[in-house]
Amino acid sequence: MCAAWLAMPLPSSAASFPCEKARTDIERAICQDKDLSAFDEYLGRYYSAARLRLRHAAQCLASDQKAWLREVRDTCKDGACLKRAYLLRLSELDGLQPGATALKGVQLPRTPTLVGVLPPAQDQVAAPRRPGLKPLSVQGKLVNEVSTGDGYVVISKDGRRHLVVSLMFLDDSTAVLDSLGREVATNYLIRGHGETGMSDPEAFSQSTCRYIYRVPQ
Repeated sequence: MCAAWLAMPLPSSAASFPCEKARTDIERAICQDKDLSAFDEYLGRYYSAARLRLRHAAQCLASDQKAWLREVRDTCKDGACLKRAYLLRLSELDGLQPGATALKGVQLPRTPTLVGVLPPAQDQVAAPRRPGLKPLSVQGKLVNEVSTGDGYVVISKDGRRHLVVSLMFLDDSTAVLDSLGREVATNYLIRGHGETGMSDPEAFSQSTCRYIYRVPQ
């Protein structure tokens, strides 16, 4: 993966942040390595383009990016770890890139790619914010069950159905589900939080962000 990156011309610009203001060991390592600086610059472009693409869920992506910085990138102890972390993150965001920002000639890792994010429901009476919800991740087929009155569900390999978004919360911010649900051969990974007090199988909380990834075939 790194070899494919290094085989292409690297941009002459520096990292996405001013290196003269680098304060942490990670930031200094990025500024001192030409390849890491290029990774960081490209990730800055990817992140900005993804925020524009997501619009309604831009704040969800911001929270996810902060978590990646804190829990993935900033835990690295060497350059090899940092390069792999950046490649994986670029791959995750590649599905949200327009042609102008998408990397050309770079073989990114085969990893689930973010293709949509559902923001918390605006109606906080129907979907109250609850602390302490447990993370929930489900991989399976995304199915449109609007006609039956449910909404969109993800059906895992064992046949369990997990409600992704309820019919009452469908709006412009969930419109991406219409096109994704038509990809009947595609497996998706959906990451969010489980709703408390729900019957088995667990439904996704409508009061938190839900991240939808396309899983490589």
